[in-house]
Amino acid sequence: MTYRKLAALSAALLLTTLSAEAETLRWGRAGDAATLDPHAAADGYTQQLLHNIYEPLIRFEPGGAASGVLAASWLASAGDPNLWVFNLKRATFHDGAEFDAEDVVFSINRARAEGSAFAGEASQIISVRETSPRTVEIRMAEPAAAPPAVLTRILIMDSGWANENGLASANSTAADKANGTGPYKLESRDAAVRTKLTANDRYAGPPPAAKEVVYLPIADSELRGKALAWAELEILQDVSAADLKRLDGIEDVAVETAPANSVLYLGYRFGAGGADGNPFDNALVREAIDRTVDRDEVASFANSDATAILAPSFAEGWSKGLAAQLSPNPARAKELLAEAGYPDGFGVKLDVARGDEATANRIKAMLTSIGIWADVVARPQADHDAHVASGESAFHLSSYSAPGYGSAPILSWLVDGQKGYANAELSSQVAALANIRNRNERRTALAGLWLNVQKERIVLPLAQRRVAHAMRASVSVQPDPNGLTRFDTVRFND
Repeated sequence: MTYRKLAALSAALLLTTLSAEAETLRWGRAGDAATLDPHAAADGYTQQLLHNIYEPLIRFEPGGAASGVLAASWLASAGDPNLWVFNLKRATFHDGAEFDAEDVVFSINRARAEGSAFAGEASQIISVRETSPRTVEIRMAEPAAAPPAVLTRILIMDSGWANENGLASANSTAADKANGTGPYKLESRDAAVRTKLTANDRYAGPPPAAKEVVYLPIADSELRGKALAWAELEILQDVSAADLKRLDGIEDVAVETAPANSVLYLGYRFGAGGADGNPFDNALVREAIDRTVDRDEVASFANSDATAILAPSFAEGWSKGLAAQLSPNPARAKELLAEAGYPDGFGVKLDVARGDEATANRIKAMLTSIGIWADVVARPQADHDAHVASGESAFHLSSYSAPGYGSAPILSWLVDGQKGYANAELSSQVAALANIRNRNERRTALAGLWLNVQKERIVLPLAQRRVAHAMRASVSVQPDPNGLTRFDTVRFND
């Protein structure tokens, strides 16, 4: 570690370190929010910070149930299942303005508009209108048994304040302005250095334990760990495998882990085969891969838990039986390849995001044992995601995050969202879920549908990642599965 790096860290922490009191929380991250505009960027750094300043209508709790944040209650119309009616809570923005239906209509339309980072997700919203100051109607493109998951992602702004400040549309340059209903309000910001928040005394929820939060982006992994070890941070959110080793055994430092809303899987491109066809179109080839890859070994490389289902463990429809993997059987896998017409195997590129190369190379070794020769190609995360989305990747190791904790959107993505794949029977079963509202009937339908989807092996789920936060013994917090851990959930220990 160079003197220059130590000096930079000291400068970033100086004011905070000297003035830190029991009610001050210093929160370290690997990167900073790109903007303070809640609809201009969808990355994890930006959204985690802004979910402490702004609030959505609803959140999904582990298990799939929706809980109200700014929404007091909601109901799908009995005569029109595409129409949702939301009754709103009373809340106040940081500047004292009252929250009402006009703000919901403005924010949802802003998030739907061109230029918003959520325009794609929000395209499923057909319209939103105010029916009273405390009621809105939201029309969706399709019916659903649960409230639309996209509403957990759209943060609500004060329409009057936004217009007065030139923020009528999503604006990535809104670096120093914020006015939400959340538990914290913006006090000061020096982008890429530090952002200071203070508790919102108008907050409608329980008052947070930390009265002041200093958010500190520290790009260097080793420096982040040292800042925590030196008690210059209370919490470090971005904890890598290397960080875990460095922090192991340090007095008064603990690591809290939890299952993440991120499942590592092998994905395929269907159709678009060359002269020799596309091997992944053949279900026997996909089964051969399933019988070759040892999920437990993959999980050990990826700080994760082995799984054979794409739904995270806290989602509707998940069960231990569905998550259990087949016992690896390379001999049977070779027989399946031969039956599929590939007795000598085949070669393919295995695309992967940087950071998962070790896992991909271990999978490569497993596949080599049955005659599938995989050439690992690593790209930055954004480039990898774009390559997969374009349909150019024939075979890839990727991560899937469920948009909500219900099974229906996950199954829809699996069955209807894979280019080149079509199964009319499964598509019909997925569509039928929207009309099954009885809990027992839904549970039975989901169990059968997940089994049918697993037999198809449309993708191959491997491992559910875990999220880890490291913290001083003076505080405690439970990591959020989506990386959106809120500062108001932190408790100071006696």
